[in-house]
Amino acid sequence: MLPHRTPSYVRLGLLSALGLLAWGTAAYVALAATPSDNLWLSGVCIAISGVSFLLLAALGIRELLINNMIWHVDNGDWRFWLLLLIGYASGIALVDIAQLSVAQGLVVALLVVNMASMAVRFTALYAVTLNLVVGIVFGLQFDGDDWWLVMLSCLIQQMVLWSFGQSIVAEVVEVRRLRIMRNELRMAQAQISESGRMLERRNMRHNLHDKMGHELATLHMNLQIIEQHIRRHSAPEVMAAPLNEARGASRRMFAELDNIVTGLKQIPAAHFYDALTDLIDQATTLNVTTHWDDKVSIADPQWCETLLSAAREFLTNVMKHSTGTDVELSARYRNGVYEIIMQERTAAENEITLGNGLLGVAERVEALEGTFEVTKQEGRVTWIIKIPEGDK
Repeated sequence: MLPHRTPSYVRLGLLSALGLLAWGTAAYVALAATPSDNLWLSGVCIAISGVSFLLLAALGIRELLINNMIWHVDNGDWRFWLLLLIGYASGIALVDIAQLSVAQGLVVALLVVNMASMAVRFTALYAVTLNLVVGIVFGLQFDGDDWWLVMLSCLIQQMVLWSFGQSIVAEVVEVRRLRIMRNELRMAQAQISESGRMLERRNMRHNLHDKMGHELATLHMNLQIIEQHIRRHSAPEVMAAPLNEARGASRRMFAELDNIVTGLKQIPAAHFYDALTDLIDQATTLNVTTHWDDKVSIADPQWCETLLSAAREFLTNVMKHSTGTDVELSARYRNGVYEIIMQERTAAENEITLGNGLLGVAERVEALEGTFEVTKQEGRVTWIIKIPEGDK
């Protein structure tokens, strides 16, 4: 039994070797049993069966690659139907051409069985029906009372191989789902870390304002009381100079505190870009490019958090529902409005549906007096967030 975590390329190589071995064994038995007059016909049938299987395998791999490892079931795929029927027909025709016995048919049935795994392109109803019909027709080609043994053997092997193909497809889907979940978790962690830093800055700002600000206000009031007391009692001028210096220092401390609180309130633009870059880095299954206008800078904490949430939701949607891997995030300034554009660069087949994620983004953007728009042009889904110039 193979280890649970056997690398996929090892399993692929092993399966390919087993398939070639089965095809070679069936071909050898068929050619050995064929009368010399029909030898070339048997060779043609065997070659057609092998080429059909290789073309089906190539089509299956191509579908996985162009669809970002998403396997689509399609009962209307004429290419699979054509190649499967050609492959099955060549295997069935070989029985009469090679004049096979029941014992030989049990081995040559591997030519037909090999094709069964490719029926995963269709729904279970279509695939099972196709395998049943092919198995029965193949068994009926044999004379005598033991034809049903060939039919039963062929059917069992077909169903086993088709089920195995289904399990491989399920594994590919599950691996992709786990990768998406891992990336979602990483993006969520990155956003939580950024939210934590924002909360820390907010708490520092509040603490400085509430505690230090109140102490400075009390100090300033006491200095005013002392000044009034000195004036009423005609205190010496020598006491007025230190008092004025203390009041000046108090005013400067107030101004400095105001600058610090204002600085903590505004997030540097570079800080937002770093947070966005960290978020993008966690989407390891996507190729993300960014184009950012120098005129666009995000300093408001609420907008920063909202845009990071929108970016995470967009990247998650692409990973979950799209067949593409190329994404572009860009920002530009136009007519007093900042536009944040998130675009999938690969044509998508799915229709746009306003789920909870999209509605949540729209509500958060509109709450900050911005606008949120979702478009689909030439199959490419685009999110556009517009921020009024004064709100950034």
